[in-house]
Amino acid sequence: MLRWLQLGLLCSCLRGGSATKTFFEASIPQTSKKFVVKPGTGWCADSDGKEQTTRSFYKVGCWSAQNRCEADPMCVAFACQTGMSVLYTTTECKKDCSADNWVNNPELIARAAVGDAHTDTLAKWSTGKCYVQSAYTEVSEESKPGSTSLNVTDPSAFQVGDGLRVFTEVKTIIEISSRTLVVATPFAGSYREGAKVMKVRSGREVQIALKGNAAPCPPNASGVNVASGCSCHAGFSGTINETKVHPYYSGSCSEAPCPANSNRVTDPRVCTCNAGYSGTVSATTASPFFTSTCSAVACPTNSAGVDIPTGCSCNAGYSGAVSALASSPFYTNSCRPVVCPANSAGLSVTAGCSCN
Repeated sequence: MLRWLQLGLLCSCLRGGSATKTFFEASIPQTSKKFVVKPGTGWCADSDGKEQTTRSFYKVGCWSAQNRCEADPMCVAFACQTGMSVLYTTTECKKDCSADNWVNNPELIARAAVGDAHTDTLAKWSTGKCYVQSAYTEVSEESKPGSTSLNVTDPSAFQVGDGLRVFTEVKTIIEISSRTLVVATPFAGSYREGAKVMKVRSGREVQIALKGNAAPCPPNASGVNVASGCSCHAGFSGTINETKVHPYYSGSCSEAPCPANSNRVTDPRVCTCNAGYSGTVSATTASPFFTSTCSAVACPTNSAGVDIPTGCSCNAGYSGAVSALASSPFYTNSCRPVVCPANSAGLSVTAGCSCN
């Protein structure tokens, strides 16, 4: 259930003798960044009541301000009142853009205040509230460039699929092991102990993958997506199961062995009868993943033997050879009658020869 931060009653006095109208400024639901309200009224300020940090300004109310800050990985806080808001971020910065201390450490934001503002500004922000992100942790052990993990003091604010930000680097969490956050791609920078690790909205690709709406089935498998179920192609064996850890599935589909007297030639999904065998091989999705009618071809005319695969030899009185072939008729046959020898007469040895 969402927890709500009440902004309080705001009053608007209607002119011309009409009654005073009281209404609620829109309440703010808690979301992934877990904003907490700071004491006081006005915009966000440090312990000295100062606001000298990078920020942008928008003519929107509290809900819109929160939505903007939630979607912006560089935003750590926002201040708002009816129709006006300030986002503390480097994105679309309008003032003090070189001062990013709050962006990297929201603990510096202590309260809401209006400081030395002009009278009209004081009036406008007299009901303003400051909301600061509380979903973050700290690096507990120095991280080197090229690392794909961070050791942190408390990972409880994070879960697999969340985004995290350290200074300006934004990564997606693919695994959480004890107090280690594992990310999808290596960090470019090194981060010392104590550096703030901010929770941010995860990348769209990872969000969708974890929801199961676009994580594709792995190679040699078919289906809408992993969450809906993937099955191995005909001729492949294995199982695919959904997980919440990158690459969001376990298992694989591997080539099933071709049945006896057949082999793969070019296409891994197709088995064909060996040379000297006739018939067909069909891939299926059930074990043993192929059906086969491959059978040995008998020895051809003018030759003798069991069949082509075991070997055929030309009959007596014939010369030549019989060789296995992969295509019909599955053999070549050059067995031909031997002609009558010298000093004899006749058509061939097989037909009969007589001495001159």
